[in-house]
Amino acid sequence: MNLVDFYKRQITVAHIFGIPVRFDYRWFVVFLLSVWLIAMNLSRGGMWVGSFKLMPVSVTVSWILAVVTTIGLFLSVLGHELSHALMGRAEGIEIEEIVLHPFGGLARLRNEPESPRAEFRIAVAGPAASFLFAAISFVLMLPAMMAGYPIAGGVLLLLCAGNLLLAVFNLFPGYPLDGGRVLRALLWRRTGDIKEATRLAGICGMLIAAVLIIFGVYMAIAPTFRSYFMGFWSVLVGLFLFDAAYSVVKHVRPRIRNIVSEAMSAPFSIEPDVLISHLINSVLPLHRQVAFPVAQNQRLHGMLSLEDLKSLPRERWHLTRAREVMRPIAPRFFVEPNTTLDYAQELMKRNGIGSVAVVGKNGDLVGFLQSGTFKRRKRAKDSR
Repeated sequence: MNLVDFYKRQITVAHIFGIPVRFDYRWFVVFLLSVWLIAMNLSRGGMWVGSFKLMPVSVTVSWILAVVTTIGLFLSVLGHELSHALMGRAEGIEIEEIVLHPFGGLARLRNEPESPRAEFRIAVAGPAASFLFAAISFVLMLPAMMAGYPIAGGVLLLLCAGNLLLAVFNLFPGYPLDGGRVLRALLWRRTGDIKEATRLAGICGMLIAAVLIIFGVYMAIAPTFRSYFMGFWSVLVGLFLFDAAYSVVKHVRPRIRNIVSEAMSAPFSIEPDVLISHLINSVLPLHRQVAFPVAQNQRLHGMLSLEDLKSLPRERWHLTRAREVMRPIAPRFFVEPNTTLDYAQELMKRNGIGSVAVVGKNGDLVGFLQSGTFKRRKRAKDSR
């Protein structure tokens, strides 16, 4: 594994409500940096909680508190993204995964929302959860301080401030921030054109990113601040947001128009009782596919990959039926017609057969898509 592959790797740490939760490897660097900063603050100079200043604590206690606080902050980010995911599921959208990366998190939806209302509700769910976490932390902080536990109060104050910052920052009206998605929902409802709404929200995101970059440079060089770390971090976040927003603006038409229904081919399938000898000798010469949907009465039963047949001896071809060697139906083998081609292409890379069946909302097999078809159609569209 080279350095580039490692840089892009993720690790699955949990499944919550059936949703995979993955950490970008770079997340651990930010986690350790956060622990170090909080621990240094506690052990050297203490910290302020309202009008109270906490006395410096021992090195051991400061590191323990730093770890607890950092875990709380990252659980808050997870709760923020989980709120997006659960609201998306409530709107009938399948959730692919939740990824925590160095600059926050991402709840990856399998499909685009079908209406401005759904987009709005999904977008505001995250900040609403963060405001709720901030309120709970603040309410718990007050009795902790009055009971004479200022360190516990300080940790709760950090959690309160962290969630408030997360909520307010995400409400900035620039895509891909939550506020940008709210803006897109409002523009979409007003104009009826999701493509134009996405483009305008993306432009706002680029402007906000530019402000963050300029502000970060100013924090680093201005005599008033001279905060190199915060300035550097602001520039990094600004660059990350600018890249994401620019990508949305640049590719808005393909990303929205390119859906599976526009690239899929006719749903040729084989029945479960078809002999492998018949498939090899009669079907394959006419239908050059790397895999075949196995269906009966338009109901998908599984996928048969030619790669899997390599281990089947030739003398058993006339004795073996498709149902015996097919891969049973699973979510990684099919998509819906309105699924984005980006997602379908990624799924074909990961499912091991380089193709997917297309299944309608009523469960019927309506199409087929394989990697070669996707590439040919993409080149044809680009040439136009």
